Amino acid sequence: MTTANPPLSGPARSRARGALLGLAVGDALGTTLEFVVAPRIPFPALALGPHAEVVGGGPFSVAPGQVTDDTQMATCLATSLRARGGLDVADLAARYVAWLEHAFDAGAQTREVLGLLAGGAAPAEAGRKVWTDRGLRAAGNGSLMRTAPIGVAFALQPAARREAALLDSALTHYDPRCQLACAAFDAAIGAAVSGKARSPQAVLESARAELAPAAQAIAALPGLPEPLVEEARAALEEDLARAAQDDPGLYGPELHLHERQGFVRVAFRLAFWELLHAPDLRAGLVDVVNRGGDADTNGAIAGALLGALHGDGAIPEPWAARVLGALADEPGPLRDLYHPRLLLELVAG
Repeated sequence: MTTANPPLSGPARSRARGALLGLAVGDALGTTLEFVVAPRIPFPALALGPHAEVVGGGPFSVAPGQVTDDTQMATCLATSLRARGGLDVADLAARYVAWLEHAFDAGAQTREVLGLLAGGAAPAEAGRKVWTDRGLRAAGNGSLMRTAPIGVAFALQPAARREAALLDSALTHYDPRCQLACAAFDAAIGAAVSGKARSPQAVLESARAELAPAAQAIAALPGLPEPLVEEARAALEEDLARAAQDDPGLYGPELHLHERQGFVRVAFRLAFWELLHAPDLRAGLVDVVNRGGDADTNGAIAGALLGALHGDGAIPEPWAARVLGALADEPGPLRDLYHPRLLLELVAG
């Protein structure tokens, strides 16, 4: 079991809270437009609306401030990290399986893996089996959306952070693109939270520097031949390079915000583009969600990254209040076990 770093304090704690609460507010803001084919907004222009407040609704008719699977699974991860003092795969798998009984929004790949786990499959095998059965190409964003607590919990421990990110991703999303995206993203979160990287470009470079050691770490895993791992590393290198350009190519034939809306590389590239091009967290999240597609997940991933850089003070107070106060009068698992306030307990001191 990998062990988390000691509690963060001062500005690092603010940035850690920013990453976790940023994930939740991005999710809550985006769920209103989840699956919407929004008008194409040419990059590098930023959308200013029309959707700019946390109002709920969307395909699942959620209450204002209520979150979806992105934050709920991140909460499972955060509570496991806190309870076990680090990443315990068996404990984490059990928490994900228990959550699925109450989930109103879960990706097909995640549901399939958790169904196998509920039936007794080993955590080390379930994700690989589903990926193999799907032709070695299934690469959804379901592990990237929840991984930010690892970047926070292991902000000061690069090797432990890498191991935890890869293990959690492989649990449900075994594809090397998913595993490497999580490792790189958590490296960026960790660098921003710890203060090692204090500019958007430095945060992006932290992600880029993580790709090679993470690829080396997964090269020995069953079913991951070296050419496939190298292809994944090169693809994510390209995503980071395109994120630094005015036009990230997210309305193109290979990657498209609407036509490939659940693909891990779409969310990964878009989050880093916002990191480098949005002037602040609010502007970045308003732009992300108004582009539609998998708006809640794109919002959660971008929100965690922007929050890690800018800190919790950058999150609009009305957004934070609605998210942390949602479901207050509705007792049950979504309020008591999988609520965003439990994310913040990871950095409670």
